[in-house]
Amino acid sequence: MRLLKPLSSFKGKKILLITHSGADVDAICAAASLFFALQKRNKAKIFVPEHISLPAKAIAKKLRIPYKLVQSPSLNCFDCLFLVDFNDLKMSGSLANEIKRFKGQIFLIDHHQPAGKKIASAKNRLVDPKAVASCELVFDWLKKSHVGLDRCMATCIAAGITTDSAFFLTANSRTFSILAECLKKSGRTFSTILSLFSVKQTFDEKIAKLKAAKRARIFLISNCIVVASDVGAFEAESASALVKIGADIAFVGDAEDGKLRISGRASQRVVKKLGFSLAKHVFQLLPRYFPGSGGGHAGAAGFNGQGNDINAALMKCIALTKRFFKEKKGFRFKEYT
Repeated sequence: MRLLKPLSSFKGKKILLITHSGADVDAICAAASLFFALQKRNKAKIFVPEHISLPAKAIAKKLRIPYKLVQSPSLNCFDCLFLVDFNDLKMSGSLANEIKRFKGQIFLIDHHQPAGKKIASAKNRLVDPKAVASCELVFDWLKKSHVGLDRCMATCIAAGITTDSAFFLTANSRTFSILAECLKKSGRTFSTILSLFSVKQTFDEKIAKLKAAKRARIFLISNCIVVASDVGAFEAESASALVKIGADIAFVGDAEDGKLRISGRASQRVVKKLGFSLAKHVFQLLPRYFPGSGGGHAGAAGFNGQGNDINAALMKCIALTKRFFKEKKGFRFKEYT
C-alpha cells in the first residue's frame, strides 16, 4: 500500500484537519491522532463541519481533543488541509466551497469507496476501501513516519477501529494486531476504551427505533429480508436496530423541510457471502434519481440530499436492491403486509 510522504516533512506549517460533516468516532479520532503528531512541529487545528455525533463528542471531551464546530469559515490562513475520513467533497457540508477554492496543498486519507471527482492529487491521496477504519490508515502513516504512539494517540486509534469495524464484525487479523499494540501503548483496558465513547440511549432514540419497527415495510428479495421505514430522527441507529432484530438489509429515512436523509445497514451474511454493497449497489446510485450525495461502506452507508417524498426514495432503495438480486440464481420478490 502506497503511503503519503512522512509526517516529519511537515515543519512550521499552519495545518487544518477537516472531518466530514457529523463526524463519527473514527473521523474525530483519526483527525486527533494526526493532530497530536503534527502539532509538535506545526500549528494544527481540527474543524468539524456543522455537527458532530454524540459518541464522537463524548470521546473528544474525555480525551480533550481540541476540535471546533464550524459552518463556512475562510481557510486562507492555512498552508495545507488534511481531509480525514471522507473523499467526496459533498461530505464536508458547508465547507465544500471553501475547500474547492483552497489554493494550498490538500492531503486526503479515507477508507470509503472512492468518489467520482478527486479532491486531492494522486500523490497526496490515500483512499483504501479495504481498510476497516480511517484510523487504521493513520496508524500505518504514523508507523511509516516513525512517529511513536503516545497514550492518547493509541487510545484514539483503538476507539476508531473498534467503532468502524462494527465492533469487529468486519475485522481481520491485522485489525486485532493493531488493536493489541494500541491497547498496550494506551495503558487502557478494552472496556475502558469502550466507556470513552459510550453514550446512554436516550428516550427519544428508543422511541425512534420502536417507531421504525412499527412503520417498517417488509420485503422478501431472494432469500433476504429487506425492510424500509421512515422516522424523524436516529435513522442510522434505527436501521442498525432493524438488522439486529432480523432484517438482512434495512433502509431508514426522513424528509423534512426539503432535506432528504436515508441510512442503510446490511448484515455481514449479505455483504460477505452474497457480495452485496450498500454503497456500490444503492447509495452511490441514488444521486441519479434525487439531488444529493450518497456513499459509505458495503454494510453501512447513507444519503443526504433534497426532496420531500421519503417513500419514493425508500422504494428506490428497494428497487436498486432488487436489481442486484434479480441477476442472481433463485430470485424471488414478495412484500409482506
